[in-house]
Amino acid sequence: ETETEEQGLEIDPEKGSWYQESHVAGSGLAVASGSDDAHDAEEGTSPQQRYSTSSFLRASRPTVGECLDHVPEEEQADLCLDVYNMFFLSDVGSQGFFYSIFIFVIKIVLYTLLLLDLVHNKRIPSVEVVEVSPIVQIAQAFLMPVAILMQEELITSFFIFSHLKYSPSVRKRHPGAYKWKYYAAHSARFVDGMIFLFINICVMLLQVSDVLGLFLNFAALMFLQTVDNIALQVCLDGYWTRSLQKTAKDVVDMKMAYRHHYVHRCLQTSFVVIVWIALFGFWLAVHFSAGGS
Repeated sequence: ETETEEQGLEIDPEKGSWYQESHVAGSGLAVASGSDDAHDAEEGTSPQQRYSTSSFLRASRPTVGECLDHVPEEEQADLCLDVYNMFFLSDVGSQGFFYSIFIFVIKIVLYTLLLLDLVHNKRIPSVEVVEVSPIVQIAQAFLMPVAILMQEELITSFFIFSHLKYSPSVRKRHPGAYKWKYYAAHSARFVDGMIFLFINICVMLLQVSDVLGLFLNFAALMFLQTVDNIALQVCLDGYWTRSLQKTAKDVVDMKMAYRHHYVHRCLQTSFVVIVWIALFGFWLAVHFSAGGS
C-alpha cells in the first residue's frame, strides 16, 4: 500500500525508530536502520550478504530532500566536515559516536598539556610583564582579530548557533540525530574553539621582542584546529571501518535549515565583536596597566 510497506519498512512503536524486515540472499535478517551494520540473524551469513543488506538499508532511507522537503533548497546549509557532526548524526553507542568523542578527548588532552606547560613555566601573561617592543605590541593588536577569525571551531559554532536550526525531520534519515546531541556537539565545538583561542593569545602575548617569532608561534599552533577535520577525512578515505566511512559520508550528504529571522543572523557578528572586545581589554591590561610597559 504505502511506499514504506512496499520496502518492508515499518515503525516499531517500542523502538521509536525506523525498523526493517528484510530477507537477503535467502537469510532471514532483522535489522534496524540506525545501527552501524546489519547483524546476523542466522549463523553462516556471509560478509557479502551482510554488506548487501547494509547497502540496501542505506538506499531505502528517506533522502536528504525528503527530510527537508519543507525547506527551500536555497535555505539549506551543508554541514561542516568534522567529527562534531559525526557525533550528531551517529547513533548513541555506535562506532561514529565513540570515535568522535575520542577525537574530542585527544584535542582537549593536547590543549591541557599546553596549558600545563604555560603554568609550570610561569608563562601565562599577566600585568607584571617585561618591557615589550612597541612594534611587537602593534603586531599583537592587529593579530588578535586575525586570531579570532582563524579559529575555525569558534567561528563555525557562532555561525551554527546564529544561522542554523535543528530540524526533527532529520531523524527520518538519521534516527540517532537527537536535539540534545545537536546542542552537545556544537557546545563541544565552542569549548574547543575558546580553549584554543585562549592558548593562542597567551602564546602571542609571550612574544616580547621579535615580530617574526610572534608570527611563527601563531602559525605553529594552527595544525591543532584541523585535527577533527582530518579525523573525518581519513574515515571518508576508508582508513578505518566501513561503518565510520558511512557515517562520514552522511555528514557530507546531510544539510540543515537556515533560521528565517534576520535578528538571529546578526548574532554571529555580535559574538565575534564581544570576543574581540574581551581580548583587546586583556591586551590593554597586560601592556598598559600599572606595572606594565
